Amino acid sequence: MNRIRKPNRRKRRPARTVLQARLGPKQRKRLILRRIASVLLILAGIGAVGGAGYYAGTRLALPFLSADSRYALRDIVVDGTGRLPRKEIITASGLRVGQNLLGVSLPEVYKAVSSLPYVQRASVRRVLPDRIEIRVEERVPLARVVTKAKRFSGRNLCVDYQGVVFVARKGEVLSLLPELEGVPSDDLEIGNRLATPECRAALRLLGLLQENPSMRNLLDPAVVDVSGRLCLKVVSRDGVGIVLRLDHLERQMRRLQKIYAFSQSRGRKVASVDLTPEQNVPVIFEY
Repeated sequence: MNRIRKPNRRKRRPARTVLQARLGPKQRKRLILRRIASVLLILAGIGAVGGAGYYAGTRLALPFLSADSRYALRDIVVDGTGRLPRKEIITASGLRVGQNLLGVSLPEVYKAVSSLPYVQRASVRRVLPDRIEIRVEERVPLARVVTKAKRFSGRNLCVDYQGVVFVARKGEVLSLLPELEGVPSDDLEIGNRLATPECRAALRLLGLLQENPSMRNLLDPAVVDVSGRLCLKVVSRDGVGIVLRLDHLERQMRRLQKIYAFSQSRGRKVASVDLTPEQNVPVIFEY
């Protein structure tokens, strides 16, 4: 009697690949190291090809392009100048019409233009085939710096919104700017930033007054003295002496506004006010 064999319903396990096989710690480590080595070899090959291309482009092609008259510099565009003459920037850049455009070092031009004391920011761009564009942002004087240091004798020192000290240009009108007095001589260097807390607070105050016309009408400083300890001594253009703390300048301006409003309602003129105390602010009236 023939027996009918039942089909073997057990599923055959698929053959394991090398990656699916169970590996010991040492084998896994070797596999990982091989993969890392493969990736590094690929990256090294890409770098070698790129380096060869760069070498070929700079060492071999550049001499031929340097002799091509199509890449001669014909136009130097200077943008962003107001008080600073265009000729002065071009002279500082060292660029000259007719030189090969591809031979110009943009980092060197940028460094030369940025080193001008009146330039706050600069950017240089090469535009093929024959133009270079220079864009500058000039320093805007915020205050005059008054000092008795002999090394600055005969120089009109100014400070911009970032606190950088620079020499004002000849003929520039500075009479309307407030004077910054009492800056420590050790902290005063052309091209450096004023770093003392009093100087930084004075710059914040002057910037705040510039940005808020209503506050500027309230306080138009003629002199800001930073020689005090943790305070500013301000003399307004109408002769009022005001002492301020270094912090919470906006809140102190609001308190000063209330004091002025009170004095006007009483028909009196403020001679001096000390805003450093939190309460019982000392106020002296002229009449």
